[in-house]
Amino acid sequence: MLSTHRRTILVLTLLLATFVVMVAACAAPAQQTVVETVVVKETVVVEVEKQVEEAEPLPYGLIPGKPFDGTELNFLICCNTAAQFHSLDVRSNSEFYDMTGIKVNWDDVPYGAFQEKLVTEATSASDNYDLFAFTDAWGAGLKPYMVPIDGFVEDNDIDLSDYPSAYIEAGKGLDGALYGLPLRGHPFMFFYRTDIFEELGLEVPTTWEELEAVSEALAAADYGEDFYPLSVYYGINAGQNTFWWESLLWSNGGELFDENWKPTLNGELGLEATERYIGWLRDGLTGPGGVAYNEQEGLLEFQQGRAAMFMGWWWMYSRMKNCELSPGVCENVGFATAPSWEGKGEPKTYGHVWPMGVNQFSRNKDAAFEYMKWISTADVQKAVITDKSSPEVSSNVATRLSVLNDPEVNAVNEGLPGVGAAILSDARTNPIIPEWLEILSILEIGINEMAAGGADIAETLDLMASDIENIMERGGYY
Repeated sequence: MLSTHRRTILVLTLLLATFVVMVAACAAPAQQTVVETVVVKETVVVEVEKQVEEAEPLPYGLIPGKPFDGTELNFLICCNTAAQFHSLDVRSNSEFYDMTGIKVNWDDVPYGAFQEKLVTEATSASDNYDLFAFTDAWGAGLKPYMVPIDGFVEDNDIDLSDYPSAYIEAGKGLDGALYGLPLRGHPFMFFYRTDIFEELGLEVPTTWEELEAVSEALAAADYGEDFYPLSVYYGINAGQNTFWWESLLWSNGGELFDENWKPTLNGELGLEATERYIGWLRDGLTGPGGVAYNEQEGLLEFQQGRAAMFMGWWWMYSRMKNCELSPGVCENVGFATAPSWEGKGEPKTYGHVWPMGVNQFSRNKDAAFEYMKWISTADVQKAVITDKSSPEVSSNVATRLSVLNDPEVNAVNEGLPGVGAAILSDARTNPIIPEWLEILSILEIGINEMAAGGADIAETLDLMASDIENIMERGGYY
C-alpha cells in the first residue's frame, strides 16, 4: 500500500494535471482527446486524459500545422519579368509562405542562358535547386534527373483532364511516367487588324485558302510601300520558323514521322504544306525581310502597322495592346483560332508548354511537392489571371482549361483565354525525345534555305528527311 505521504503527492499531482487540462481546454481553438502517461515519484504510473490543440485546416489541400516551417526552396526559372511569373513569385512569398512557413527563392536566369544552366544543374547531381521549370522541347534530357509525380498526382486528386492533353504529354518521359505539371503555356493563334478588316469588309479567315484571298485583297488595297498582308518569319532562331510550317503540315494531315519513326515530312502532304508556306514569301504576301526575322521581329512588323495579319503566342497580345509599343495598332487588334486546311476539318497548331517538376537530388522533396500542390491549383491560377492591379502582374496566362473557360476570367481578359482554350483543346506538341533539338536544327535550317536561298522545295525536304533518319537510326529507333 502507498504511504499517506505518497498518496498526498499523487492526489496533488492529479489535481494539478486536471487544472492544466481545464485551462488548455478553455484556450484551444480546436481540440482532440489523447491519453498521456504521468509518472509520479518513479513508482506510480497514472494515465490521464487531456485536451491538446489541433492545427487549423488549410485551403488547397495543404498540410496543416506548418510541418515544413523554415524550409527554403530554390526554384530554377527564367524571365521573372513575365507578368505571370512575377505574380506567382510575389504570392509564393506572401500567401503560400504565411500558410506553410516555406520560403521559395525564384531564380531569374536570362532565357538565353536558361537551358544551359538547367542541363548543368540537373546532370551534375546538384541539390542547388529543388524545382525546375523547362520548355517542352528540353524535357527529354531533363526528366531522367527529376522525380516521377504520378503518385503525387493520385494522392492529391489532381485532375489531369483539366489540362490540354498536349500539355500532359509534354510532361511525360520516355518511360510513360509523368515528371512535370503545366506551369505556363501558350496556344499558337491568329491576330489581325480589326480596323483594316472592317474598312475593306473582310471576314476573319477560317481556312488557309481564305487567308490567301484576304491577303490578295489587302495587297490590292495599297496601304503603302512598306505594308504587306502577312508578317511571317523564316529566320533561324531556336526553331521559331517551324511554328507556321507545322500548323500548315498538321492541318493538311501531315506528320513529321510515321508510327515507326521514319520521317514523312517529305511526303505529298508535307510537300503541299511547304510549298504553300514558302509560296507566301515568293508571291509577295509577306515582306522580303521575313527571311531573317525571328518571331519577335515578325511581331514588330505587326505592331508597327506594316502587316495586317500575324500568327504568334497569346502573351504577345499585351504588347500589341500597349499604345506606347504599338501606336496606331493598339486599339485595333483582333484574335482568333488559326486557319485550317480547307476541307480537312479543325485547325491544328502548336501548344507550347512549360512543365514544372522536382529535382531528384533535392533535399526538400516533400516541401517542394507541397509548393507544387499550391501553385498548380485552379484557384491560384484564377487569382493570377484576374489580377489587373498593375502592369507588372497583369497576365493572361493559365494552363487549366476550367480557368481559361471561366466567364469571370474572360470578362477581364477580353475573351482571349476562351479562344486559347479552344485552340489548346486540339493543339499538338513536338516529339518529346532526346534527339528533338538536333532534329529541330535541321528543320529550321532547311526552311531558311528554301525561303532565303531559294533552294528547291522537294529536294530540300528529301535532304532534311534523310538527315533526320540518320539521327533516328543512330539513336536506335530502328
